[in-house]
Amino acid sequence: MNKKHISEENLNFDMSSNVLKFLSEEQKEYIRNIMFSVNFSKGEIIFKQGTPMLHIVFIIGGMAKIYIEDNNNKNIVISLIKPGEIIGGPGFYTDYKHHFSVTALENTTACFIEVAAFKKMILESPEFGLEFIRYRNIRHINFYDKLRVTSHKQMNGRLAHTLLYLSDTVYHSNSFKTTLTRQDLADMSSMTKESAIRVLKSFKESGIIECQNNDFEIKNKTALKNILESG
Repeated sequence: MNKKHISEENLNFDMSSNVLKFLSEEQKEYIRNIMFSVNFSKGEIIFKQGTPMLHIVFIIGGMAKIYIEDNNNKNIVISLIKPGEIIGGPGFYTDYKHHFSVTALENTTACFIEVAAFKKMILESPEFGLEFIRYRNIRHINFYDKLRVTSHKQMNGRLAHTLLYLSDTVYHSNSFKTTLTRQDLADMSSMTKESAIRVLKSFKESGIIECQNNDFEIKNKTALKNILESG
């Protein structure tokens, strides 16, 4: 893990692509002076569930996964985090602990802002605070939708939901190359790795998708959506 002060190029990207853009120029300068960036290698933990929450994290390069660990060494992947997005969590303003873990899916750069400084910005700038609440609420809505799918859908429907999420929200394309492993896909769909592989094979044989290693193409999105709704 390589810690360094944020570069001007990355700082400008961050300031214009997330809730930080709602800060005043003076506040942005304050953030510029206290934030730092960390380079994480693929597979490296950015922070771990149960540890103290000391910073708010902004992803400025690469991609990471947010997941919940249970006592049986099984993970539930909640969502993926892309550049410009924030990792905060319910520990903020409550018990100040991380309630999930975050791991880099590829070489990833993250910016860290101390919780106290982030709170200061919220108190000083209502517009910034409201935008942060809006951002968190959108993520909560997406989580509730995922909870509905994993609780009430069969395996075909759950994996269809994961593939549509990757296509529509993460990669914005029906064809994409992912760094996710088959185990990651299974964890995102609340099933075993073996079941995920079996369902992927079924989708492929039905002509709904094409997949080779980490390359995916959704060939019949309508069929995939129908599986999600009926699954």
